[in-house]
Amino acid sequence: MDITRRNFLLGSAAAASLAGTATEKIGLRRLAKGEKRNIAMIGYGIQMRTALIPQFLDRKYAKNVRIVAVCDCDKTRAAAGARQVNKAYKSGGCRALTDFRDVLKDPSIDMVCIATPDHWHAYISVEAMKHGKDVYCEKPMTYSVEESRQVMAAQKKYGRVFQTGSMQRSWREFRTAVSIVRGGAIGEVLYVDANYGKGGEKLGGPSHPVRFWDDPRNAAKEGAPNPDVDWAMWLGPARMRPYSDQLAPRGVNRFYPMFWRFDDDIGSGYNGDWGAHHLDIAQWGLDADKSGPYRIIPSSEPHSTNLFHGGRRQFGMKMLFKKPYGDIELYHGPFGVWGTVFYGTDGIVAVNRGKIAVWKGTGPVKPTAEIRKQLENVSFMKDRLVAASVGKDYGTDATVKKDDRLASTLSLLEKTFSAEIAKAKLYVSPNQVQNFCECVETRKPTVSPAETGGRSCILCLLCNLSYQYDTGFDWDPEKMEFANGTGKGIPLARPGDCNGWKITV
Repeated sequence: MDITRRNFLLGSAAAASLAGTATEKIGLRRLAKGEKRNIAMIGYGIQMRTALIPQFLDRKYAKNVRIVAVCDCDKTRAAAGARQVNKAYKSGGCRALTDFRDVLKDPSIDMVCIATPDHWHAYISVEAMKHGKDVYCEKPMTYSVEESRQVMAAQKKYGRVFQTGSMQRSWREFRTAVSIVRGGAIGEVLYVDANYGKGGEKLGGPSHPVRFWDDPRNAAKEGAPNPDVDWAMWLGPARMRPYSDQLAPRGVNRFYPMFWRFDDDIGSGYNGDWGAHHLDIAQWGLDADKSGPYRIIPSSEPHSTNLFHGGRRQFGMKMLFKKPYGDIELYHGPFGVWGTVFYGTDGIVAVNRGKIAVWKGTGPVKPTAEIRKQLENVSFMKDRLVAASVGKDYGTDATVKKDDRLASTLSLLEKTFSAEIAKAKLYVSPNQVQNFCECVETRKPTVSPAETGGRSCILCLLCNLSYQYDTGFDWDPEKMEFANGTGKGIPLARPGDCNGWKITV
């Protein structure tokens, strides 16, 4: 059987086998005395291995949860994941599975954690919720705008607890920064910078045109058969192509596989990687978790000459958000000291992992290249600088290195702006995994439910579409679709039948 037909039949069989057990709202499974909630981990890459499984094993974060299965369509990875869990539990109770459908059809599994490549997030999330399971899904929440709408609709319809892995919402420095902004300490926000991607370098902001090999001269090596992986399952709804160990690294890889993240058919480049963090904080600071921009302005930066980029500009696009007092302009710039910067009518708040700085009494500031440079080394208006801590970037909050300078700076800022922080009334989550596990029991919304994660994801995808098609467009944030006749020819959904893996809510 040829691989294209095989994948179609696989997907068609999936739809048939799962649709029959889809349900309306299902309550929590009743536990026996002493029993814990069962969770399955789907997608055993480096994020799952080093960040998610350790947190779900940690009783501080997941005291009432037990990992009972690790699933990956690469059998070597699935087995390695089960070994990791069983070693931690000192038992053999965690299963290695290679088909996520076995997870979804198991009524004893209460929750799933999804850390597959982006193109699988939506399908598995929706089907998991249809099968009565609560979902923790890595960011970006989906591959396409239409998928974001579908995941939002599924959570609403099936009443499941959903957490997007936008873990910065559970970090103190980001919550403090956003609280200061939302509390009005710097006046009305006029401009925002969201910084990620390396302008002009191989890994810029947007994704790349589909390519088969990292280096065509290594095609034979990169494409050598890998009997451990079900390649049709790995591709799922994505277009068929030859196997590549750049897309699906052989065995248990110890690096972040950026090749698939920068593939048009699988991910959305740094827009969906770091953009899903820093754009999410921008959205939070603008109180836009239920709205979005109304216009996308294309970049005017030079087109990239890097052959991998397909001639795409790498940064410089802008978004306009409408507020009662006027427009807010959000600018996408390349990596720097600050991840997200808010410029208000009377102050500036800059934040990144392990870093924060607040200026007060500056008056309105329109960011320029020179001002951004001064902010980088914290030399801007030193007489207006309230406090700053610029340390090293952190890893996940499960492995965060303590920094007394950051803690003392945050304490000072929280005291200085206590009234504004109290006014902001932000959701306080101590840890993304802990928040999810607690909400599974209380049935309260998480800090990053499907609508919040979907709205942030849409920001990432609108950025990517602007770069892909080298254009701007108007946007209806309520309907989540193009407005005023713009956006013609730009897809908001994956074209075609998705090889049978069609999402139905």
